[in-house]
Amino acid sequence: MNQKKFIGVIAVGILVWLASAYLTAAYPTVFPTGTTIYKSNQAYSSYILVSDHSAVGNHADARVRAEGTVPHDVRLIDMNGNVVHTWMVAPTFNKRSRLLPNGHLLYAGPNQTIIEYDWDGNVVWAHEGIGSINDLRWLPNNNRLLIAHQPIPDEFQQQVRDVEVAPWWPARKRGSEERQRGADIFEINPDGEVVWEWHAHNHLDLNRFSPATPEGDWLHVNSIAPLPENKWFDAGDERFRPGNILVNARNIDMMYIVDKETREITWEATHSYKGGMAHSHEPEMIEKGLPGEGNIIVFDNGLFPRNRAHSGQTFIIELNPVTKEIVWMYETEGYANIKFFSKTMGSQRRLPNGNTFIAEDNTGRLFQVTPDGEIVWEYVNRGGTNRPFPVAYDFTPQLRVLPRPDELDVTPPNNLEWHIQPDALRERE
Repeated sequence: MNQKKFIGVIAVGILVWLASAYLTAAYPTVFPTGTTIYKSNQAYSSYILVSDHSAVGNHADARVRAEGTVPHDVRLIDMNGNVVHTWMVAPTFNKRSRLLPNGHLLYAGPNQTIIEYDWDGNVVWAHEGIGSINDLRWLPNNNRLLIAHQPIPDEFQQQVRDVEVAPWWPARKRGSEERQRGADIFEINPDGEVVWEWHAHNHLDLNRFSPATPEGDWLHVNSIAPLPENKWFDAGDERFRPGNILVNARNIDMMYIVDKETREITWEATHSYKGGMAHSHEPEMIEKGLPGEGNIIVFDNGLFPRNRAHSGQTFIIELNPVTKEIVWMYETEGYANIKFFSKTMGSQRRLPNGNTFIAEDNTGRLFQVTPDGEIVWEYVNRGGTNRPFPVAYDFTPQLRVLPRPDELDVTPPNNLEWHIQPDALRERE
């Protein structure tokens, strides 16, 4: 991509950022930010890579943010919320980023671009994307894997049927008036060449859809995850060959594994707990050596659930992929509670000590729970977040030379007794 074109891409990104700069605060309207809970003897301590979902809470000066003259930041924080390192990146709505083992940041930038920044924030690689990019991964061969959404070809659009949807959904002209977007996975080498691709319209039922989703948004595949080495493949189950791709089709509440060699779907699954999966995100197979290795863990948002017990509640579900049984889950308790809910976005990660990292992206609340569900770390980011994830202290060469940060416990106030004083009383003190 030439420099003039890249500058144009950045300009478009700034406009997108300004259009999406406001984010309604999570309930309640007054709440603490930063690290609010930290039990260092129970938590798995690491850095966390954080990017804001909106300009609210971004580290640039408020006036500068409003003018759009400074790009967003993606930052590493420690467990106490201190900023360890920052990349200034091109502003965009998605802001999906991945930290690479060499200290570079791979970033889904504006206007369908992928941008790679080095540790110092210099652009070292950029590629104009193909369709709207929802997720991207760095592969060990230094290629990049991305999921994009493009209109399906005309010959497949002709196979889509119009439907009458009951009982309260209106009729959908899915074939005659809506132009359906597919899901397209591309592997791109450092020279920008597409070396492998997969298209959902060749493999999935075009007429399976959810009436609750926007027109034309057939699948909304929001994440892709190459399978790591795992015990299932070691035991001879070819479905789980490392490098095969776990695909999450949010809008039809299904997960699939795509065989990298044959491009065929070798596995599919959902769950049936409290009405079943409801527009989930980020399924991943737990890596070897971690508690639960080989299982698939997924962030079930609870959007458009089929059971009122699931309404307004997000679950973390861990499945045995062979039996498809739930082996662990995290949910909050109580009647109609919304103590854990992210209507859109969200992610999770199994940690080496058996805890689970969870990102409630809509509210910007990141937390870590023990296997029995105790919260042992919590951090609140004012601008919402977009798929943050823990980063080991020694993950990159640049981090290995830094002194290990202080890990200072944080005990929250008793929410039933903590009060804000009236202004007049504070002024007297």
